[in-house]
Amino acid sequence: MRKNSYSGKTISRRTFIKASVATGMLLSLDPIDVYAADGTGADVWVVTGADKAKLMRKCLEIIQQNGGFGIGVKNLALKVNAGWDRKPEDGANTHPELVDAFLKGCKEAGMAKVVLPEFSCHPAQKTFMASGIFEVAKKNGAEMIDLGTDKSSFVKTSLPKAVSLKEAEVSKYFLESYAVVNMPVAKHHSAASLTMAMKNWMGAVKDRGFWHKNNLHQCIADIATLIKPQWTIIDATRTMMDSGPQGPAKVLNTPNCVILSKDQVAADAYTAKTLFPESIWSKALYIKIAGEMKSGVADLDKMTIKKLEV
Repeated sequence: MRKNSYSGKTISRRTFIKASVATGMLLSLDPIDVYAADGTGADVWVVTGADKAKLMRKCLEIIQQNGGFGIGVKNLALKVNAGWDRKPEDGANTHPELVDAFLKGCKEAGMAKVVLPEFSCHPAQKTFMASGIFEVAKKNGAEMIDLGTDKSSFVKTSLPKAVSLKEAEVSKYFLESYAVVNMPVAKHHSAASLTMAMKNWMGAVKDRGFWHKNNLHQCIADIATLIKPQWTIIDATRTMMDSGPQGPAKVLNTPNCVILSKDQVAADAYTAKTLFPESIWSKALYIKIAGEMKSGVADLDKMTIKKLEV
């Protein structure tokens, strides 16, 4: 686990955060970058198949073969997209069958605790149930947390490498957890053109309205300088091609795949440029910006892309 210097002592990131919250300090932490990309290259796995449980089991196998979630990690924060009061087949939220298989895999691997914090757009009591994610979380002994009511979980955090989003109140669950995994759904978005991995972090901050008023694309790229998950798993089992982010879409494609990478920028870039037309992905400016900020790889020519079928 990474160490932070505080009051002349070397302490853990978790202890540093807790001490900072207790004293009302403005956090200024290095990004959570156990597997941060350096802008020179990235591995991207594309796993295709109709059986969602098999898709996720293959992802977990790949993860295990490539460093897992880190040495001795016993708790994990999973960022799903559960923002909308829509059924799984609508494609507005992460598919619950993927979440179910992921949580089962975590239990089998000995993960002691998994939490699913989410700041939904529609009321959480409706959204969490309609998405199907609350049910599978409960079944697997994981806790789904409504950040809309758990306001005390937000921590004022500095983003020293940011351009527009210089500070933000970020959920402590994504700052304190030993491992962080991002599992968004890929879909059209009326304001950002596309929402996938990086934009999914809007559900981890208290004031997302600031993003919409202060260069949305830059803010999305800015958050990627702070939160760099160990793994990103993009749900592209079905993709809304219009009417996003909540739908229902007029056109709902079914690529039946997931995109896996340690580099969230690469995951977004690959998903955007291979599953959506240029008229859509070319407007998702935050991908290019994040690449230019060296938060990850946005150039497909610099990626090692591995395709598998299950």
